[in-house]
Amino acid sequence: MEKISILLVEDVSYVEIALKDRLIDMGFEVVGVLSAPSQVESYVEKTSVDIILSDLFSKESYTGLNMAKDIKQQFGISTVILNGEDSPKISFKHNLFAHSFLSKPLKDNDLIYAIYSSQNIIDEEIESSNSYKNSKSYIFVRADYRLNKIRVNEIYYLEAKKDYVTIITTDNVYTVHATMKDMVNVLPEDLFIRTHRSYIVNIDKVFSIKYPDILIEHKMKTIPIGGLYRKALFNKINII
Repeated sequence: MEKISILLVEDVSYVEIALKDRLIDMGFEVVGVLSAPSQVESYVEKTSVDIILSDLFSKESYTGLNMAKDIKQQFGISTVILNGEDSPKISFKHNLFAHSFLSKPLKDNDLIYAIYSSQNIIDEEIESSNSYKNSKSYIFVRADYRLNKIRVNEIYYLEAKKDYVTIITTDNVYTVHATMKDMVNVLPEDLFIRTHRSYIVNIDKVFSIKYPDILIEHKMKTIPIGGLYRKALFNKINII
C-alpha cells in the first residue's frame, strides 16, 4: 500500500516539527507544513494530498473549520481538526465539515485511526498500524521550554507528582506537565508497565521484586507495587 500523504496546518513551529516526526515514524508521508488555513487551497491545487491535519485556528477570520468545508467541497479531501485545550467546544453540526476531531495532547492510536478511517481503510490495516507504538525507539517531551528527545530504552521509571510527571533516564531527569494516563498512551506497552498510581517502570530496568516493592537497577530506587496493579505486573513478567 502506498504511503498516505498528509498536509499539516499548525501555527506553532515546535508542534509542527514534533508532529511531523511522529507521523513519519508511523509510516505516513508529510508532504507539507503550512501555518494558516488560508494557505491550504492554493497548496492542494498543485500538490497531491490524501488528508489534512489542521489546528482549529479559532481566533482567525478563516478558521480550520472553514477550510475543512471548502476543501472537502472543492477537492474531496478530508480534514482532521486538532482541537487544543484552550479552543472552544465544537457543536455537533460541525461534524458535517470535518472528518473527525482530535483533542490535544494527541495520542498515537487516535491519530492512526483518524487517518486510516478517513481513507476508508479496513480495520485490519488500522490494527496492524497500531504496532507502531511498540516499535518506537524514542518519544519527545516538552520540558524547560523545549522539546526533548528521549530514547525509551534509557528511561528507568516515571513518577507522578500532582499535575506533573517526572521521567528518570540514564543521565537526566525531565519534569513534564502530563498525567500518567498520557504517558501510558505514548510509551511502548511491551516495555513499560504501571505498578502504582504514581509510578510506571521500564521492565528492562527492574533489578529485583519483593512484594510490595520493586528495586530499579543502577538507580537503586525502591518503587511500590499497588494492589490494583500487582496482577498485571506478575502476568507481564517471565517467572521461572
